[in-house]
Amino acid sequence: MSLDYVTLISSDNHRFVVLKDVALISPVLRNSEEFREGETGQIILDIDAEILEVVVEYLHYSHKYKDQVDASVVPEFKIPTQLALELLVKADFLDL
Repeated sequence: MSLDYVTLISSDNHRFVVLKDVALISPVLRNSEEFREGETGQIILDIDAEILEVVVEYLHYSHKYKDQVDASVVPEFKIPTQLALELLVKADFLDL
């Protein structure tokens, strides 16, 4: 696995391979890279796959529009209503 990528592993053992620049938007994931996870390229999270998938989508969204000055051209990031509360908790944990 290239050092340009990191593998996020959900609590139910699903793997999400993400560009390191994208994953490191989260300060929690960035700090994980400084420990053993940085050697393995894998970060094990206490987040189930359904929630982690939306988190990864948000990380990509955030990375894509990070330099956008005109907020009117940034589309709304939509989340499934039934996941909103759990996503809020995990986003807070990941400092997103």
